[in-house]
Amino acid sequence: MTVERTNFEGKVNGAASKVISQLEQAMAYQRLQETINSQAQISTYIKTMDSINNILYNEMQNIEHPSDIEKLMRKSFMANEMLYEMVNNGKPFDIERLLDQQLLDSLLITELKNEGISTQFVYGIYSTSKNKMILESSGQHNAKLKDDSFVFTLHSSGINNTPDYLMIYFPYEIRFLLKQMASIILISLILIIIIMMIFIYVIRVIVWQRRLSEMKNDFINNMTHEIKTPISTISLACEALSEDEIKKNELLAENYLNVINEENKRLGGIAEKILQAATIESGEFKLKKEKIDIHQLIDHVINTIGIHVEVKDGRIIKDYNATKTVIFADRMHFTSVVSNLIDNANKYSPRKPEIVISTKNIDEGIMLTIQDNGIGISKENQKKIFDKLYRVPTGNIHNVKGFGLGLSYVKAIIERHGGKVTVESEVKKGSKFIVSLPHTAG
Repeated sequence: MTVERTNFEGKVNGAASKVISQLEQAMAYQRLQETINSQAQISTYIKTMDSINNILYNEMQNIEHPSDIEKLMRKSFMANEMLYEMVNNGKPFDIERLLDQQLLDSLLITELKNEGISTQFVYGIYSTSKNKMILESSGQHNAKLKDDSFVFTLHSSGINNTPDYLMIYFPYEIRFLLKQMASIILISLILIIIIMMIFIYVIRVIVWQRRLSEMKNDFINNMTHEIKTPISTISLACEALSEDEIKKNELLAENYLNVINEENKRLGGIAEKILQAATIESGEFKLKKEKIDIHQLIDHVINTIGIHVEVKDGRIIKDYNATKTVIFADRMHFTSVVSNLIDNANKYSPRKPEIVISTKNIDEGIMLTIQDNGIGISKENQKKIFDKLYRVPTGNIHNVKGFGLGLSYVKAIIERHGGKVTVESEVKKGSKFIVSLPHTAG
């Protein structure tokens, strides 16, 4: 604003200097004309005086009576008065008389416009010798004109060399300067907004990277814990099988071999989940779709993992209401989806899980709902549970096994089938996962 104000002052000073120069030239020309007129009057006076003198001389020759002398004197006095008025018709410098307001108006408008100043202005002429404003273009800003105007010396007049001043005031100067700065202000605002957006983006990236780092650390810790447990079990079983007493007892040896086999399958399942996530992430996997009866698929999953629910003294309730049960989907991946959802319902139900699996037909296809009576999910965490590696905090990192890959995998597979998955949950009141699929399943 200070720079714009300085530039504005410079432009006003430049315009005023040109106006004053032209105005003084005009007044000088007017004074010159008066002087020329006065010189012409003096020449006429001399000629007239000669004529009067000749007339008076001739009349003096004809004086015969004293009264004629009195008449002659009266004529001579009247002639002198008339000539004095004629010769002294020239007047001293008076700016109020010489100033042409119309010319001043025109000069100010033209020169200010040439300097790029198009805002409204008022002006006045102050005479120091008369101690008053002898000319004012508008009576609305008298006080401002005296106190806040641009002041320029016009002319030194009179014997005392007292100057006259041209005063110019701009009522809407600030508005004009802001208008002149509009482009700069707009660019500045755009730059500020861009900088703020970049700053917010950088902060979000930093927060996201920090959260991702925490999730990766959580994933590594959980994976280490998950892998370490079966490895330790297999190691202990192998050591036991190397003992002679165990070798002699076929039943005990077979139990240890079963343990090794189960733990080996468990390791294979862990590896499979990680590979599934990697495959989905790369986008290289292809669905092998076929016609599937969804009720039969759910029953198969329940027979496989139902024992884990029974171990916790829980139960699975089937509520099949769908009449059109055939979908066109990838059997392996969709089996994994249902298995993940039932397994989560069991894992996050600490005591006596009660899992309700229901189906029903909807306009676009079939809806599968898996509801539990577990710990529930807060509103904040519901927005993140389908993110890769994200796990709902449960206090102890190892109290619920998993890697944070299950639900992200579920979401990816269902969306690839043309469906969608949503969650409804309340803390300590359980969760409900709703899967919607078209009959053609993509």
